Amino acid sequence: MQAGGFPYGFPPEPIPMSKTKAAIEFSAFKGAALTPVALNIHSQMSANAATFPDPPVAMPALLAIIGTFEGKIAAKASRATADIHAAKAARSALADALASLGNYVNFIAKGDAIIVSQSGFPSYTTARPPSGVPAAPANLRLTHGPVSTSITARCRPDRARSTNEAQVCEGDPNAEANWRHGIVFSGGKAILTGLTVGSTIWVRVRTVGAKGVMGAWSDPAMITVV
Repeated sequence: MQAGGFPYGFPPEPIPMSKTKAAIEFSAFKGAALTPVALNIHSQMSANAATFPDPPVAMPALLAIIGTFEGKIAAKASRATADIHAAKAARSALADALASLGNYVNFIAKGDAIIVSQSGFPSYTTARPPSGVPAAPANLRLTHGPVSTSITARCRPDRARSTNEAQVCEGDPNAEANWRHGIVFSGGKAILTGLTVGSTIWVRVRTVGAKGVMGAWSDPAMITVV
């Protein structure tokens, strides 16, 4: 037994509490089945605008994207190649909009099941994510890196042997457009470099699943670069 009464001198990491997350991946909803899901999200987020005051996709814009999708799905019945491609493009645009909104909801809710339910999004708990979707990495911690302008991010991915993506934000983390790709890394440690001394940096991490399905974002962490 080492110093502090724990093996190796360090206390065991706490078991993360289960949190509720809005889904950000919609491949389970085939064809027109995505329409009622999207309409419910639009309805609930509109009704609860005070809870979700600054969504990355405005509700009128979301309704327009849903309308385009409905029209392209109907036109797809012609089986013309151009109509099929147009329907795929419209679905991709709708799925991207919903994913952006889902990430925003998760940022606002921070795992709170009641707030997630107010968004109208399909949801899951981090203890049991949807099949094939990696759970959000737990216990994200940021420390100053080995050289100036760098930071070290450590987390506990759901899978020991995993590929993960870190994104960084130097502005308002509540605005999805402020997030940008940082680094792809293996395991639970990443070093991000080339940052601005004195700036406040937010970081979030997600795991790459089978067939490129991206997992849920971790809760963001913040540090000032030195």
